[in-house]
Amino acid sequence: MSSPDGDHDAVDETRLLLSFVRDRDVLCPLCGYNLRNLTHARCPECREELALAVSARNLRFGWFLATITPGLFSGIAAGFLLIPMIGTTIASGGSPPWFIVVLDAFGWLSGIFALLLIKYRFAFLAQRLTVQWTWAALAWAVHVAVFAVLVALIFLS
Repeated sequence: MSSPDGDHDAVDETRLLLSFVRDRDVLCPLCGYNLRNLTHARCPECREELALAVSARNLRFGWFLATITPGLFSGIAAGFLLIPMIGTTIASGGSPPWFIVVLDAFGWLSGIFALLLIKYRFAFLAQRLTVQWTWAALAWAVHVAVFAVLVALIFLS
């Protein structure tokens, strides 16, 4: 059951929205239609219901994307690496070399870390840019180091 205050708030929000777009060129966030002189809180072009909201003017996703990229790549690669590992184990009866198993485990953990970071992206984005840059540099440094160790192990075996 809705309260009278809730209904009043919705009416106020609609009134504020219509007042805001009355003399401004504001585009519908879904279809880009110009909402100037709007008479209802719904886009006349795409019929999307509109709401007045406060948002950040310029969200900066660059360091966030730079941080999750190596983890997502490693997670996907770990999934593909698992297929020949299982095939080799079934066909030969033996197990893959230990460093391949460790590499695959690293890929899975890295992918899980990237997915968790995506889940908590707003906490990441709330950090100062220097902290975001540090996380991105650390993620790349760890992945480059693991790749270098893998290459060294392959050439040494």
